[in-house]
Amino acid sequence: MKFLKRALVASIAAVALAVGPEVSAEAVSMSFDVTKLSASDMVISNSNCKYFNVYLKYKKKNVDSWSVDSDIAGRHGSTTEAYFGNYTSPSNKDRVMVCPSLEGLGKYRIGPSEVDMEYVDADYDTHWDARTDKTKGYFYVRGKTYASLSSKRSGSTVTLTSTTKVYNPEKYGKVNYSPKVKFQVKSGSKWKTLKTVTAKKGKATYKVKSKSKKTYRVTFSQVSWATGATSKSVKK
Repeated sequence: MKFLKRALVASIAAVALAVGPEVSAEAVSMSFDVTKLSASDMVISNSNCKYFNVYLKYKKKNVDSWSVDSDIAGRHGSTTEAYFGNYTSPSNKDRVMVCPSLEGLGKYRIGPSEVDMEYVDADYDTHWDARTDKTKGYFYVRGKTYASLSSKRSGSTVTLTSTTKVYNPEKYGKVNYSPKVKFQVKSGSKWKTLKTVTAKKGKATYKVKSKSKKTYRVTFSQVSWATGATSKSVKK
């Protein structure tokens, strides 16, 4: 589409040269600047491709017609483009698709963008310009995570074992996930962290001394490619 669009721009320029002298973009102070590119973060729990909206903010001067092609790239490189233009509706929104099963999880970049612009003056002379705008935006595609907690008591010792998994679309299923998990105990209406342990192969264990029954859980925070999660509580 980009090549067709540029061919169209070149044709318009050729017509403008045929019917009258061309005035440079600078002479008419024509400008178009991308000020923001954005999209909402996504949570992935299956291998399906996902449609999502990309939004554009811009400022322009002496521009009648314009189009913006913004590159979208994940951790494996460019994946697709978002297309905006004054002859689309709405002009500042595009709906595009990514396939995390092919393109992976993590941080995605929007931009840079190829910008084409056109201005017709009072004498019906056409002025045009094309440029690369380096403004970038970012969004995150995270795999959904899962946390569970089991407990076992032996005398006054309670052994807590967490199991953590994350959905990996490139593996088409849940896989072991080893975040830093916080073992917590309920104290009144609040949760108090007893110990932070880095899981290994999706498992983490912590032993706590307690003669009385208490309520425990595990929790961990989100990272760039995986959500956070909190287990159901157990009483032991």
